[in-house]
Amino acid sequence: MSFHDDCLVFDGHTDVPTRLWEQPRSLAERCTDRHVDLPRLIEGGVDALVWALYVPAGLSPAAGLAHAEALYRASLAALVPDRLVACARVEDVRRVVSNGGIAVMFGLENGRPLSIPGALDQVARWGVRYVTLTHWTSHEWCDASTDEPRHEGLSAEGRDLVRAMNRAGILPDLSHVSDAAVEQVLEVSKVPPIASHSSARALANHPRNLPDRLIREIARAGGLVMANTFPAFVDERAGREATERQRQLGPELQELEARYFEEPAKIAPEIARRLADWPLPAVPLERFVDHVIHLVELGGEEHVGIGTDFDGIPETLEGFEDVSRFPALTAALLDRGVDRAGVQRILGENFLDRLEQAEKATS
Repeated sequence: MSFHDDCLVFDGHTDVPTRLWEQPRSLAERCTDRHVDLPRLIEGGVDALVWALYVPAGLSPAAGLAHAEALYRASLAALVPDRLVACARVEDVRRVVSNGGIAVMFGLENGRPLSIPGALDQVARWGVRYVTLTHWTSHEWCDASTDEPRHEGLSAEGRDLVRAMNRAGILPDLSHVSDAAVEQVLEVSKVPPIASHSSARALANHPRNLPDRLIREIARAGGLVMANTFPAFVDERAGREATERQRQLGPELQELEARYFEEPAKIAPEIARRLADWPLPAVPLERFVDHVIHLVELGGEEHVGIGTDFDGIPETLEGFEDVSRFPALTAALLDRGVDRAGVQRILGENFLDRLEQAEKATS
């Protein structure tokens, strides 16, 4: 724990804003129905995290932008003065952490609303520092890994939006996007992109994970792949069962989200009730560490990070159930032979470095 406390721990992807929108709660208190709150962040020695403003795929660009703003407003209301502090720049993160606080940065998960003129400038004003280009479905300018292609990657508008993100100091996020779109972002982007919450397809054959070829290409471009802890993306068997569960329950769950969109407090309990009858098999933390080590072996430890997807996943790993368990990850990485400097890079310094590179690209 002493070494862990010396690390700057930065969780690159959580879905706290959606949970706050569904059920407003004081994060200063322990929230047993979620994965992230201030007491457990402190227990886990977490110094910074990204709160993703998640835009459901079914929303139009205009409705999606309005929803992202609602999540942003809910997030601001949940910040804890001097403890959970919104930050827009790397220097802000380091200052907050040095003063004993926990830094919160924002990402936009699903860039579909950016087709609206001025939307990119608007989210930049909120402090959004990366944009996950799409989510589960392909949209007007980017194809998704879990849907049929519409553009064979990016449309011309999508390429222009990636260039605009570069100019705005916003990182393109390759999680959720199709393999072809990953390749095209690598061609277009002048700053190293990230995959904020994606694991290795070679170890768990799910389209949400990245193949070895693209992991190497992202690393060669100076980018960062941040491993996702959802058991379905970590373990082959869990992935198969999650895919079948989604096939059986997906339409019903989508209908629930739409039905209760104006009554968001009902969404999570209703979904949890249906998923309870179809749990995934238990997957240990060690299996997730396999993914981290695989990413290191392919791209080097300076190109690996962590994006847990906490508060956005229905099941968690055994031994890594919430943000309080980050010390267990540190111990596991050391046990697997990653040296201390490498662990520090993986836990947070790599992500800070990519954020800083994006900032410098605007000057």
